[in-house]
Formats: sequence, structure tokens, C-alpha cells
Amino acid sequence: MNRYIYPRAACTLLIFFLFAVRIKESSAQSSQNAGQGIRFNAGTFQQALATAQKLNKPLFVEVFLKGCPHCEALAPVLQQKAAGDYYNGRFVSWKTEANSPESAALQKLKGVKYPEFPMLFFFDTTGALIHMATPTERATQKEFVEEIVEIGRKALDPASRTSGYAQRFEAGEHDLMFLIDYGKYCKTTGDNSSLTRVNDALAKLLTTPPDITSQAGFYVLQRLINDVDNPLSRYFFSHLDEFRGKYPAKNVQEAGEAILYHSLYGPKGDSYPAGRIIAMRHDMVRLGVPEADASARLLIKELAAHLREKNTMAAVSRFNEYRGKATTLGLADYAYITKFFNEKSSDNSYLPQMPLWAADGLRLAKPEELNTKVAAGLYYELCEAYWKMDKKAEASQNAAKALEIAKIAKDDLNRYEALINKVK
Repeated sequence: MNRYIYPRAACTLLIFFLFAVRIKESSAQSSQNAGQGIRFNAGTFQQALATAQKLNKPLFVEVFLKGCPHCEALAPVLQQKAAGDYYNGRFVSWKTEANSPESAALQKLKGVKYPEFPMLFFFDTTGALIHMATPTERATQKEFVEEIVEIGRKALDPASRTSGYAQRFEAGEHDLMFLIDYGKYCKTTGDNSSLTRVNDALAKLLTTPPDITSQAGFYVLQRLINDVDNPLSRYFFSHLDEFRGKYPAKNVQEAGEAILYHSLYGPKGDSYPAGRIIAMRHDMVRLGVPEADASARLLIKELAAHLREKNTMAAVSRFNEYRGKATTLGLADYAYITKFFNEKSSDNSYLPQMPLWAADGLRLAKPEELNTKVAAGLYYELCEAYWKMDKKAEASQNAAKALEIAKIAKDDLNRYEALINKVK
């Protein structure tokens, strides 16, 4: 499976322009202070951590994204003498580009995600994440350096670290900036349960239209909200034009799509009724997604919901409607759908459709696909359907065809031979 590639759009959304003062200072001061900033170790994360352990210092990690303007703005700040003076004596430092193999290894090892860029991580000598931050550009380089130093101070203060946010949240600390920072920490560490609770608290704090549509409110919607039923989300989807009037339409669409995605593939994703998922499809279209694309994206979720509700014919109708309009269906799609219905349907009312679907899949197959594992799988599912319909001759015929192709494709023959024995 291909690894996710972080786009430039993932850069932090807190800043909307670069400051001329900072740029001028960067040109003059960076050359003057070159080599005096934060010293970043070469090598891998594990090597940097080993150095930190040897020196008994926390490990500071910068994750930047190539082409991200905010990451580019941070780079000269980290090379300022004041930043180096603070960090070099207190931390071992290492950096990585978000789409690099070293970054992928870091994410796999520590289970962290990158909600935006640049990301600053701090690990103790055991490798545990103790603090994270997403720095905000400032009006002057001096202020930007001060922020970087302040982030380092917080990393060294157990009472200020993000690793202590859960305890502070439980103790009742619910001001806006704290909730936003805690939400980013939850998203970074993959703590969806706590993120939902943070978002519920944000919905109690941001209650008026001016609050919800403010820059802070829109940031929360873009980066944190993970539930389509959160009050902030409900307001957003019922007032799309209001948001489009204040923010670029592309940003509004991406915010809505992110909420829908996290809802559909989050903890509640497999419990939504079919009607709610259909409403989400309509929301997706209202965001600006072409109807055909929205239909394709939510097809399996809708089919699964209908089948959970034991409404098999509604699922059949939805798929037939889709295949009548879709232009990109192929053999693999039909092989998947036939298996999907065979495994998930609670009754046999779909069975008469199976020969039609299989025939469509084979008709659309490319010549080189006809002797593949996918084709063998399609004949396997068609055999199962005929067997359930008590059509033994057709079942045996398709079982034999499945085994024949499986041999050519060098597939595992055990299940095909078992199928032959079952339908004898």
C-alpha cells in the first residue's frame, strides 16, 4: 500500500501572509548569524535518540514539508544565535522532511501524525513524546525566535508540556487556545476519543455565529472537528454560503470533506444509518464535489448501512443505480461487490443479480485480466451464488472455472478445491 504523501495544503493555517519586516531581518541577520543557530544532528531518528540518551538530554525534532512557505519562514529563525543559544545546551536536535523515509520511520515507531506543518516534537531520553507544538509566524524575527525559545521552555516544564494536557482538561481547563492545542495533540497522537471530547468542549465554547465563523472557529472546523454531528459541524453544513463569503471556497470545501471523511472512517463510521450516510453524500455535493464522485466515494458505506439494516433490496437498487452511471467500473470492482454481497447480505434476495453483475465484470475485463486471481475470485463468488440458489450444475461449472484460472494465476488452491468438493 502506498504511503500517504503530505500536500502543501497541510501547512499551518494560522498565518495568512508573510511579514516584510521579518523578510528584511531574515536577509540581514541570517547571513550575520550563520552557523550560530540550532545544530541538527545527521542520521536517523534512532541515532539522534541514542545521542540524546548518551548526553541525557531531551530530543528536539523538527518535521518540515518541502514547499511549505511556513516551514521556509521557520528555517532562518532556527538558525538565529538566540535560538541556538537556548536549544544547543538543552536539547539534541534532529529534523526530517515529512515525505522522507526517515519521517515514515518516525511515524511508524512513535505512532504520530502530522496535522499541519511545521511540527515540533520533543522526546525524553526513553523516546516518549513529552511535548509538541506548531509554531506561528510573528511580525518580527525577534518575536518569532522568542516563540521558539518559549516552546523549548514549555518542553522542559512538566506543568506546561502537552503530555500533561489530559490531566489539565480533566481538571476543568477549557479556554479556547488550550482546547485548540490539546485538540492538535490528540490528533497528532491519534487519540480520537479524547479529540471528540475536546471538540464537544469547543462546541460549548463557540456558540454564536460570529464565534463559529471567526478565524479561530473556522480553524477548529478545518483541523479538529471529526464528527459530522458536532454542533459546530451542523452549523457549518447548514451555513456553507456564510463561510464561503468569508473564506476561499476551496478551503470551505476541504474543511467539509475532512469532517465527512473523519466521520465516515472514525469510531462511528460503521454505525450510521443509511439515511444519514445519504445525507452526507448530499452534503458532499453541496460542498462542490461532483455528484458522480460523491456517489463513488460513499457507495460502499451506503451499501454496508443498507445491509446492516437488513434492507438488501435497497442495497441492490443503490448499486444498480451506480453501475448504470459509472464509467470507471472494471473486473476488480465487480469481484469486490459480488464478494461483499455474498458475505454481508442477511437474505438471498440479491442472488438473481449476481450473474448479471459477474457478466458485466467479465465483459469489462481487459484481456490480460481474464486469467488473474481477481477473475478466479469472481467465478468463486458466482459459484457461491448459484449454490445458494440451489443451481448445482451452474455452481459446479463456475467452481471448475475458478479453479482453472486460480491454477494459471498461481493462487492458493486450497479454497478453490474446497469449493469443488462442496458443490459436487
